[in-house]
Amino acid sequence: MADTSWTNNPKIRNIDPRKLAILLDLVKEAEGKSMDKLIPLIVSTNKRLKEDNLTFTKDESDIMIEILTKNLSPKEKMQFEMLRKMMPRNKG
Repeated sequence: MADTSWTNNPKIRNIDPRKLAILLDLVKEAEGKSMDKLIPLIVSTNKRLKEDNLTFTKDESDIMIEILTKNLSPKEKMQFEMLRKMMPRNKG
């Protein structure tokens, strides 16, 4: 069972229910995946958001990254952050 305690985070308390559904799907799909599998998931999630004319705010993005990287090794987290910095930023 996935940990959903992050849904109580005040930063996303007023999140659009459509964005929350996408975030929940992403978290469920990402569970137990290695870093190289997370990047395509994030890309497809961003595509899905764009198709629905939605974007994650900075807080929402930060929470998503925190959730997705919590089980990565320190080395993987560092690599992930480097990749993330190269990804185009969504304005929310």
